[in-house]
Amino acid sequence: MLKSYAAIYKQGHLDWLDDAPEQDNVKVIVTLVETIPQNLPMRAQEILQQAWACMEKPHTIQQIDNDIAQMRSEWE
Repeated sequence: MLKSYAAIYKQGHLDWLDDAPEQDNVKVIVTLVETIPQNLPMRAQEILQQAWACMEKPHTIQQIDNDIAQMRSEWE
């Protein structure tokens, strides 16, 4: 059975974006999808950390929902 794994090919090595294959020493087929700019974070966790760092303080889902509800009420 074929399985797909996402990775970034960089300097002759694959950097896995998600879980890496469990097998070692297997034949692979590589399909190049697109070129990724070097200045962008590659992992979701890095992106989330940067997004949270932009905020003054961490917000809970409830606080975000309350803010959205307040904005909607102001529009009405």
